[in-house]
This record gives sequence, structure tokens and C-alpha cells, in this order.
Amino acid sequence: MYFNKLSTIERVYNIGLEHDSIEYLFTYINKFILESESDLIKLYDLKILNKLSVSQIMSSRVVTVNENDSVDFLNSVIRKHKHLGYPVVDSDKELVGIVTFNDLEKKSVPGKTKIKDIMTKSKNLVTIRCDESALAAQKLMIKSKVGRLIVLDEENNILGIISKTDILKTNEIYSKKTTKIKDCKHITNLYFYDTDVKKLERLKDNIIVLMSARGYIISEKEDYVEVKSRDWDAFAKLVKNNNGELSHISIDTKLLDIMSIKVIKEMMKTIEKEKFEEIVITDHVTMVNEKSAIQRVITDFALFEDSKRTFGTITVRVDM
Repeated sequence: MYFNKLSTIERVYNIGLEHDSIEYLFTYINKFILESESDLIKLYDLKILNKLSVSQIMSSRVVTVNENDSVDFLNSVIRKHKHLGYPVVDSDKELVGIVTFNDLEKKSVPGKTKIKDIMTKSKNLVTIRCDESALAAQKLMIKSKVGRLIVLDEENNILGIISKTDILKTNEIYSKKTTKIKDCKHITNLYFYDTDVKKLERLKDNIIVLMSARGYIISEKEDYVEVKSRDWDAFAKLVKNNNGELSHISIDTKLLDIMSIKVIKEMMKTIEKEKFEEIVITDHVTMVNEKSAIQRVITDFALFEDSKRTFGTITVRVDM
């Protein structure tokens, strides 16, 4: 089964946090991303259910019982077929109700009661058309507080039964409890604002010393200082403003959790030592998982040194 139509879901969350360190904030972001990945799985499951029709996942082999059958007979039917609910028909094979195992347990008197005495009558039945979506069936079950729906065609003939179990089985077939990220691109920018411009120059020099000591290759350009790994992969840029001072630092990795890189932890500690009046951080993560869903998590927030507070937004965009 192929789903070619692209569907986009976007959610924006406002954040306001007390912060002790930049590392704490990135730990928070990483946790948020992992939680949103879990939400993505649920969203994907809902999309699957929306694309599948009731007729595709219902049980079509319907066992019916007659309204005049005894509860003892119903008990034998349940034991034989192992279903918990059965449509009830009259002598003309017309649908007149539904009876469940719970009805048998709560309302029946063995040897005396007939099915019509304990069943839910047709006027109170919750039914669904065969061309409705599985998601619609799930919502109707939740709203009506029932575990199964009788599936009817346009002429009200019984075609099948769809149950909560059918919905669960569908999720097991078409989705997994966890997904793996196949590809991740993570770009982080840190912008610095302070009345003391000397802090910027010190920070640039200290980061260059730090990265050089860790074996990274430093290359001075006209507008920025480029930091590369031993394999000559671009890792970070120290971007200059019009006055030749440090404007911001851009970090480019393929890891979801940038704090798992030891040198970035050291870099963040170096930044914190200068106690900038304000640091603005934009953190943009793009993930492609094994279901080929693209998830973007864009974080924009500002850290204020005087209040030790952080304000901003996290935007989660999912393309499926």
C-alpha cells in the first residue's frame, strides 16, 4: 500500500525555563525532540488509520444469533467462536440488535433468558458504513464507549464487525512501537550580545585555542574562522561581523544530541565563562526516519544572564 500524498503537521510550543547552564537547555531540547518523535509515531498511526477503510480491516466472517435463541445457546456460540460480540437477527434475518459477553454475564438467567431479553436493541445500535475510515471507526468507538461496531452496506445489510482488536492489529502491521532515525542534520547557531565587545574577541580566541588543542583544523577566512575535523569535514564556523568581531558561532553535526560531543560541552563552558548579557540560540534539527517521514524541530530562544531565564519557541513540523 502506498501513500503518495504529502501531509504536513506543524505545532508551535512556547517555552520559558529557568536555566543553570547552556548544557541544561540543550539537554531539555534533546528530551523534547525524543518525545516529539514518540508523538510522530502516534501521528503516523493515525494517518494509516485514516487511509484504510473499515472494509479493509473488519472481520467479514460474521456469526449471527437469533433473538429467540437462549442464553445457553449464546454461551455455546461464544465458547466455539471465541468472539465477544454477535449481531442479533430476527426470523427474517433482519438486524435487530447486538449481544455481547458482558450482556451474558450481567443480565442472563441460565435456562430461562432469551437473547432478545439481554441484547442491545437496534434503535440503540452503533453501526458504521463499510467505506468509512478505520480512524472514524476508532473515534466512534471511543465516543460511544463500545468495543465493536457492526459494519453495514448502503442497504443496511451486515457486512462484518470491526473491533478495537482489529484497530490494534492494524497498528501492529503497519507501524512499529519505535522508529529509527536514518538521517539527521543538526545546525546550531549561537548569537552573542553584550556592551563589552572585548568579551567577543576573548571568546573567539579561547575557542580557537580549545579546538586546536583537540586536534581540529583552524582556517582563517575573511568573514569567518572555519573549524574542520581531521577528516576535513566542516564542523563549526566562528562568523565575524562588519567590525571583524565575533558575531555568532555555527555548529553543524549529524547527531541528534550535540552534547554527546565532548568538545561541544567544552565549548559551551567556555562561552558561559564570559557571562554574556544575552545569547540567542537557533537550533534546527531535520530527521528522516525509517518510515520516510521528515521531522523538523526548530528552536528559537534567548538566554538572559541577569535573570537566568530563557524564553522562546519550539516548532515541530512533520512531513509524511
